[in-house]
Amino acid sequence: MGGLIGGLFGAPQASAPAPAPAALPAPPTPQQVAQAAPETTAAQERQEERLDEEERQQKERLAAQRRARQIGGQRLLLSPERENPQLGIRTTLGVG
Repeated sequence: MGGLIGGLFGAPQASAPAPAPAALPAPPTPQQVAQAAPETTAAQERQEERLDEEERQQKERLAAQRRARQIGGQRLLLSPERENPQLGIRTTLGVG
């Protein structure tokens, strides 16, 4: 029993040495950067255009929601089918 508790709370055992870190890849040469630049620039421009379009659409959706909240109920209350839409709804109880 003493060996079990000693194993739980004893000094840590020496483990295998850590593996050597992997070598980092060599940085690209100026020629490689120059060759990749047009492709990268074009891809970045396309992505920026997509993001701009998404942002514009999101702004339009938010504006439409805001308009609907502000004037949505007025449309029904001021319907031309009502006798006098400016007076609103009057309820009378009984004979009226």
